[in-house]
Amino acid sequence: REPLRPDFWRAPTDNDRGRRMDQAQGVWRDAHKEARLEGLSITPDPKQHTVIVRAAFRLPKVNARWQTTYTVYGSGDILVEAEFHPGKKQPTLPRLGMQMTLPKGFDRVAWYGPGPQETYSDRCDARVGVYRGTVDRQFCYDYSEPGETGNKVDVRWLAISDAQGVGLLAAGQPLLSVNALPHATEDLESFKHGFQMPHRDVVTLNLDLAQMGVGGDNSWGARPHEPFQLRSHEPRQYRFRLRGFSSADGPVMQLARPALP
Repeated sequence: REPLRPDFWRAPTDNDRGRRMDQAQGVWRDAHKEARLEGLSITPDPKQHTVIVRAAFRLPKVNARWQTTYTVYGSGDILVEAEFHPGKKQPTLPRLGMQMTLPKGFDRVAWYGPGPQETYSDRCDARVGVYRGTVDRQFCYDYSEPGETGNKVDVRWLAISDAQGVGLLAAGQPLLSVNALPHATEDLESFKHGFQMPHRDVVTLNLDLAQMGVGGDNSWGARPHEPFQLRSHEPRQYRFRLRGFSSADGPVMQLARPALP
């Protein structure tokens, strides 16, 4: 429904609200908006059977630059490479990655990584395996106030599909931090209780390099520990592979294995 775009914000948790993340790091909430395209190139390579599409953007709200490179293979695989180049010093990043939305009906999710519960950079003591469930179940309605929830770190691959087995595979190169929810990020910070939030006709999918830790030494000012913060002055890059699939293509685990050049 909506294409990949840079994303730097997460809906505040109770800990985030206690330390007033919206004030301390709020510049990142709309950092992707008003992005200005500075360069676009399309380069076919007949020998490799690929087409490389490179788009470079300026992010005026944070004085930074972002570049996305799509290498489209004849197999249908798309290698996505994202680069973040900071400008002047800014507050630490809540997250660094990309967000897109999928049409209603893609309500089944599977992933290979820690689980089955949500995991974050400082909450990742979960057993690695292949886990499956519905997108609805990735949202934790037990929290007294909605916020960031349902994330998975150190994910090898994630697949979202519909009832007919048609879906989208995202394979980390090598790992991703991912999240798939039936709510928009704005919903998570606009309602006081989970039952008040509307179910959208889309799935919000985040395919990230990283997200800062959730902290919890206290809930009235303490930040996540230093190793679990994302400093904004460091250039960063990551990549992942996308591929559409159907039930006729065989097990997703096999589709996730092929390596790209």
